[in-house]
Amino acid sequence: MTQIIKGSISSIATNGDTALAILNATVALVCDRSASMNEYTKSGKTRAQLEDEVVTELQSRYSGKIVVVGFNSSGYLCEDGVLPTPTSDTSFGAAFEVAEALSDAGLRVIIISDGEPNEINYGGESQLLADAKRKFHGNMDCIFVGDENSAGERFMQRLAEAVGGSATLCDLNAGSRLLQETIETLLLKAG
Repeated sequence: MTQIIKGSISSIATNGDTALAILNATVALVCDRSASMNEYTKSGKTRAQLEDEVVTELQSRYSGKIVVVGFNSSGYLCEDGVLPTPTSDTSFGAAFEVAEALSDAGLRVIIISDGEPNEINYGGESQLLADAKRKFHGNMDCIFVGDENSAGERFMQRLAEAVGGSATLCDLNAGSRLLQETIETLLLKAG
C-alpha cells in the first residue's frame, strides 16, 4: 500500500480531486533528491532524512497548503507528500518544468538544494538563470542545505538574485530546526 502523508495534497483531496487541492495550496516545496542528498550530517542522519522529517511535519501542520515536488535528473509531483529516494544528478531544469505550472497557478515556489545543478557542468548556468527569471520572477525563494562557501551555495544565491527572491543558508549539520523555521516563515509570508 502506498504511504500518504497526513496533510498532503492526496490526503485532503475531496473525491480524489487533486487538481482542486493543488489550486487551494499556498506553496510548492521543490526538494532536491539527487544522490548528494545522501550525505550524512553531524546528526548521523542524511540531508534527505532531515528534509523528509521537515516536509512531513510541515504538511501535517499546514494541511493542504504545501505541494511537494522532488527533483534529481527528473522532476516529480509528489501528491502523496512522499519524496522519492535520492539518486542521480541535480537538474534544476527538470525541477523548473514541474514547478512552472504550480507557479502559474499562484503558488509561491520554495526550492531546497544542496548543490550545483548538473546543467552547470554543460555550460548552461546563464541559460538556466535566464529561464528561472522568466518563469519565476518575484515568485521563488531559495534554501541552500549544502556545504557553506561552495559553488552550490553561490549558484543558489545567483538564482535567488535572478528571480528576485530570498536566499537562505540552512546548515543541516546543526539539525533541521532552521530549515523548518525558514520554510514556515516563507509559507506564512506567502499567505
